[in-house]
Amino acid sequence: MRDTQKVMYALNLLPEKFKTSVDDAVNLERTDIYDCSKFSSFNRVVSTYDYENQRMVDSPLANGPKAVTFAHILRYGTFPLAPIVQELLDICSNEMQGGIEIEYAAELSTGVFNALQVRPISSDSLRADVDWSQVDCSGALVESESALGTGWIAGLKDVIYLKPDTFDKMKTEEMAAQLRTLNARLRTEGRQYVLIGFGRWGSSIPSLGVPVVWSDISEAKALVECSLPDFRVDPSQGTHFFQNLTSFNAGYVNVDPYSRRGDSLDLAPLDALPAVFETQWLRHVQLDNPLTVCIDGKAGKALIKL
Repeated sequence: MRDTQKVMYALNLLPEKFKTSVDDAVNLERTDIYDCSKFSSFNRVVSTYDYENQRMVDSPLANGPKAVTFAHILRYGTFPLAPIVQELLDICSNEMQGGIEIEYAAELSTGVFNALQVRPISSDSLRADVDWSQVDCSGALVESESALGTGWIAGLKDVIYLKPDTFDKMKTEEMAAQLRTLNARLRTEGRQYVLIGFGRWGSSIPSLGVPVVWSDISEAKALVECSLPDFRVDPSQGTHFFQNLTSFNAGYVNVDPYSRRGDSLDLAPLDALPAVFETQWLRHVQLDNPLTVCIDGKAGKALIKL
């Protein structure tokens, strides 16, 4: 119950509710899971925690909080999802000669299954092999026990980071605009960089992080999400945004210095360097020598140091 999905997003199909925007999330409406009974298909994917009997009941009718378990489909076979997905995986992986990921949608009331997207999974991460007993982690800018990546990343001399003392969760859209401009400049110069920020990168809710889209930070080779004492947001790793990270072999690091994982973030060495570009919200520094960057998805560990 602690980790289950709490909200869902739905597209309002009323013509008068449609808004024209380059933001593909602007027409989505956020609905609490407990209030989703108005969606008929929702009843086919939820279970209920029965407080009286202290157990999970595979029914939406019982009183109590709902949890998205897909039990009706996976356990009782009300929709043949597993065999369809298995066959689709077999066909596509055979055609692409490797591992793949798929995106799909199903109309449960009519029994229609649609494949929306298929693409190969990068295999570089499978070859990552880091011997952490031989890695010197002293003086790290970033150290984390929660990371997704392909191992060593060489040649990065640029760091763009949000300034913790001026970070304002109500101003994240302004930060996104500045990053967009800075990323375009670095793309022109052919320079990739480490990006460090707070909350969720690519959040559709600006108060939870900087609402960039992938093209806004496409040159970032390592993406770091950090927590602040008064701003701790759960990481989000299941969106198109993070699929782009894996497809382009970029590393993702989550840093929570206030957890028990032993994570750390030290921006003081970067603050001491002259800024190539600086605003109220962020700084860009360039180094003479490449950073030491290791983001090991196998071990779930990451290290970034000067």
